[in-house]
Amino acid sequence: MSKFSAVLRKAHRERDWDKTIKYGEQALKQDPKDIKVLNDLACAYFNKKDYERSLAICETIYEIAPPDNLSLQAKNLGVRYMRHHEVLGEIYYLKGRDRDALKTFELLKTLGNIFSKKYSLSAKIHIRQGNFEGALKEYRDMADNCPRHLNEATNGLLDLVERDPLNEACYETLFRIYTDSKQLASIISGYEAMRSTGKAKEKFLFTLINMYQLSGEGNKGLSVIREELRRCPDNPNLYIYLGKAYQARADFSQARACIEKAISLDPANTQRYRHVYDTMVQHLQGEEQKLKQAVGRYIKANRCAEAIAACEKLLKIRPRDKKYRLALYKVIEKSIDIYFGEGKANAAVPLIDRLEDFRDVVPDIQKRIVSLNRKGADSRIQVYENMIARNEVSGDELNRIRCELAESYLDQKREPDRALVLLEEVVQSGGSYESRARYDLAVHLFKAKKLEAAEMHVQKFAAGPCADEKVMSQMYDLGVICVEAGLKHQARTLFTKIVARDKTYKDVNQLMEKLQQQSGGTEIPEAIMVVDICESSRIMSVYGDEATYQIKNALEGIMLPVFRGCESSFIKSTGDGFLVTFPHSSQALDAAVRILDSAKKYNAGVVDGPKIHLRFGAHFGSVRVRPDKDRHGTNVNVPFRVEGLKAKDLIEVEGGILRKDFVPKDRILITEAVSHEISGEGGFEIRYIGLFELRNITGIHKIYQVITDF
Repeated sequence: MSKFSAVLRKAHRERDWDKTIKYGEQALKQDPKDIKVLNDLACAYFNKKDYERSLAICETIYEIAPPDNLSLQAKNLGVRYMRHHEVLGEIYYLKGRDRDALKTFELLKTLGNIFSKKYSLSAKIHIRQGNFEGALKEYRDMADNCPRHLNEATNGLLDLVERDPLNEACYETLFRIYTDSKQLASIISGYEAMRSTGKAKEKFLFTLINMYQLSGEGNKGLSVIREELRRCPDNPNLYIYLGKAYQARADFSQARACIEKAISLDPANTQRYRHVYDTMVQHLQGEEQKLKQAVGRYIKANRCAEAIAACEKLLKIRPRDKKYRLALYKVIEKSIDIYFGEGKANAAVPLIDRLEDFRDVVPDIQKRIVSLNRKGADSRIQVYENMIARNEVSGDELNRIRCELAESYLDQKREPDRALVLLEEVVQSGGSYESRARYDLAVHLFKAKKLEAAEMHVQKFAAGPCADEKVMSQMYDLGVICVEAGLKHQARTLFTKIVARDKTYKDVNQLMEKLQQQSGGTEIPEAIMVVDICESSRIMSVYGDEATYQIKNALEGIMLPVFRGCESSFIKSTGDGFLVTFPHSSQALDAAVRILDSAKKYNAGVVDGPKIHLRFGAHFGSVRVRPDKDRHGTNVNVPFRVEGLKAKDLIEVEGGILRKDFVPKDRILITEAVSHEISGEGGFEIRYIGLFELRNITGIHKIYQVITDF
């Protein structure tokens, strides 16, 4: 070797492969088993793409020096003459002999951080075999063990992203590499620059999204996803990332919807997307368990707000689960008791308001709400009165407490004089709560029929700005009250201010037009209800006039207090019943249900005589109010027609009932207008009956029935 060693070293260093082969072959004739010469020849033939000759030389080396202990071989030969192992592995890779290549590269790993191709080519073999997890491990090891080849490792990982864009571990590895090498900020900046041109490849785009998510800037990642979806609305991977973003925000129903959208766009890869879904479900199950345990801990420690928040997160995971809705109800109810026990009425009261949302899981919730409201109101009133008495607050905070205290008194229909004093004190002191106090005073004074005093407060209230939705709503309410009270000028002023802010607000334009009418009374929207005694003629013929008179007296004793309690606007006898109007349909239906309940109790005490059976018809619409307060118009005729409907009149339709199931008495029938007005309020269960023609009323009408226990 001495004769050729210097020239071989020089040729190899200069990568002059022809000269390396020339002198190497000559040297080999002198010593065919010289591993150093064989190593250089293997490298030279490989670089000349003579893979067969290179392979033969590598196999000769393995016969001479089996690769049993590469560390010892490297110590004896030097790393410079270990290159043939990498060459052999690469030839196996090129020839598709993947198993032999992987075995060779695995041997090379005992030499530490030299020969980086042992990682990159192993990764490519794993990718070729569809083993993305194996490829990820190789690139991760390459980044850890061969820092000089960090870019090669990250480029490999990005190629892996291109093939497997949903591989979270790949993004986590990239994030760690970029963070450890202090490249993260520049990488994000560079990818954003590419994205701004609209030319960013998907692998860069998806990596950018994940870098934002992993660095705690989820909002930026979400913004990127949404912008890209506007550009590419049919990209299933973007929907998967959107789903993951929703999952991070505990909005699991949206997350599921995004995954379903991805599947619909790319059904060929359903299995891959289904895996994402299954992973999410596993994560949710773990989260559920943690949250359930947390709820118990928080409640035991009287940490009510945290317990409620944990329950709300459970409901976000399973929004339709009645079990979790019931759990949230119980936690809120327990929190209310805890707050009252701690003297924190202000914290308890808002929670009482939330109980209205749980009618579907707690049928008798109304009784509980009434009880808690009474308890809450008393506690809050006491707290506020003490604060005022002790001069604990002043300025606008004092006026806020005065307003809330006055409203509590008025809502409970107690201490009205005290309520008025408090509101007058707010008015006198001025400030940001003066308008609210004047509104409360005006409403109360209208109810008390003190029109002159009420009008003064309306004038002052109307002089203020229509600043926001709440004030606009109050102006509308006062305007309607003024119309009913005949204060047309004040109503016109209030409605004009509303129109100046929002021309489409409710029915304010129609109300303005009606105010222009100079005669024939006014029109107002009302719930109109007709109640009639069933078979009154038969009762008279069987039991006589005296019995009929007694029934009518009993009925008046039942109905009139109920009508007044439900704040009826107008009551008129129809001989065998009544025409009654209410500001809202729910008041009319509440009255009907109460009356049927009272009639049932009355009938239970009747031994030998006529019983009371009733029919109700209800409608909602504009009615004309005469100067004598009587109601007229087509909308008044509708409930009369509805009350008298018979089974033979029913037009059976899908979703309705059959004629044989039509209830002839002790029933409450309502129009579609009533159904719409009470929708979403809860408290009433209704069913669709079907279609009817109403005599002298144009069209075919949908009719519903309020379901009762009677």
